[in-house]
Amino acid sequence: MAQHFDVLIIGAGISGIGSACHLKTQLPGKSFAVLEAHESFGGTWLIHRYPGIRSDSDLFTFGYRFKPWEGPPIASGAEIMRYLGEVIEEYGLDPHIRYGRRVISADWRSAERHWAVRVAVAGSEEIEECTAHFLWSCAGYYRHDQGYTPDWPGLADFAGRLIHPQAWPEDIDLSDKRVVVRLPTSDGL
Repeated sequence: MAQHFDVLIIGAGISGIGSACHLKTQLPGKSFAVLEAHESFGGTWLIHRYPGIRSDSDLFTFGYRFKPWEGPPIASGAEIMRYLGEVIEEYGLDPHIRYGRRVISADWRSAERHWAVRVAVAGSEEIEECTAHFLWSCAGYYRHDQGYTPDWPGLADFAGRLIHPQAWPEDIDLSDKRVVVRLPTSDGL
């Protein structure tokens, strides 16, 4: 039988965590869960771990009003992850977050007046089902399981190693290597 919630939030990135905090403080009697496809919180800040990653907006604006940002205005990915972890702990959100849960379908059922949501469980063939009166998508716009790579002329002929920032290897050593970087971002390179 499907577990029912008043609210289901998709994604435990900065938007999903903020939404969960608002639900918990402003509607304390409502049941909710946060469905996160990855094994941890953070969204973009979890996936993108390349050297120099940082926010492109100041954190005084980008952070939460209910937990003002106290660090440097432009923050590193690691600083943002620490901040999000503090919010989860301070607001007691961890019991509400279901990690390794990827939403595969969400159908509105008018007769029952709720959403029917099917969820794939990471590392298994299991499909969970749950229902909710309100479905709040905070999944962002990146497809985290595969980054976008443009179809650059000659790319298929490139003999070197191609590294996407969404799959940055932690053990890479680029010492004494010739490197081309193509990043249209504000990262601190």
